[in-house]
Amino acid sequence: MEKAAAHAAPPGPALQAVPFMKVAAETDKVVLTRRQREQLMLIGTRLRLPPRTVIYREGAAADSVFAITEGAVKSYRELRSGKRSVCAFLFQRDLFGLAERGRYRNCTQAITRVTVYRLSLSQLTLLLKRDGDLQFQFLTKVTHELRESQRRAVLIHRRDAPGRLAMFIELMAERNDRATARTRRVPLPMSRTDMADYLGLSLETVSRAAGELVRRKLVKFETLHLAVIVDPAGLAALAAAV
Repeated sequence: MEKAAAHAAPPGPALQAVPFMKVAAETDKVVLTRRQREQLMLIGTRLRLPPRTVIYREGAAADSVFAITEGAVKSYRELRSGKRSVCAFLFQRDLFGLAERGRYRNCTQAITRVTVYRLSLSQLTLLLKRDGDLQFQFLTKVTHELRESQRRAVLIHRRDAPGRLAMFIELMAERNDRATARTRRVPLPMSRTDMADYLGLSLETVSRAAGELVRRKLVKFETLHLAVIVDPAGLAALAAAV
C-alpha cells in the first residue's frame, strides 16, 4: 500500500460519466477538475493489485469507496446455490463500493492488474458536504451507473443469446468509445465464464452465441479477449432488437 501525496502527478482519482442534464456537445462527458482530483488524492491511498485479488467481500464493513485509475474489476454476488452472478464490470474512471447499513453488498475482484484509489468514506463524506460541485459530480456518476444497471436488466431478459452477447459487446465498445470508433476493436478483459455469469447464460451458450455472431459476419474474435466489429450497423440492429 502506498499513501497518495498531495503533490502526486495525474492520473490520480478520476471519474467520467454521461450527464443527466442537457449540455453542450463539447462537454458530453462529466469529468473531475484538477483541483477536485487533488482533493481526493489527499484522502486516498493508492493500491496496485495483481489479477484475481479480492478487494472486499460481501458483508464486510464498508469503510471505503474505490476509484479505478487502471485495469478492470468485477463486482459479483455468490449465490446460495453455489453459482456466481456478475453484477458489473468496472474500468478506468469508475467508482465502486456499494454498501447498505455500513456493509458491502457485493464482492469485488481484480480481473487484470489494477490501480485503485481507496478513499476513506468518512473523509469523503466530509469533503462532499463542503464541496457542492464535487457532490454533484458524484451524483452524476451514480446516476450514470444506475442507467447502466437498467441496461443490464433489459439485457438479461432477452430470450436470444446472440442478442444478449451483441448488447454486451456494444456496452463494452461504449466503455472504450474513442478507440473503438477508430479501430472497431473491443477489448474484453474478462473471462468467458465471467461473461456468462454477467449475461445469465451458460458458458456453452455464450460460446455458441459468439459463433453465431461470427457466422452472421457481425463480429470476429481475434482472441478470447479481443472482438472486432465487422458490421457495426448489423450489430447495432441486433442489439436494439429487444
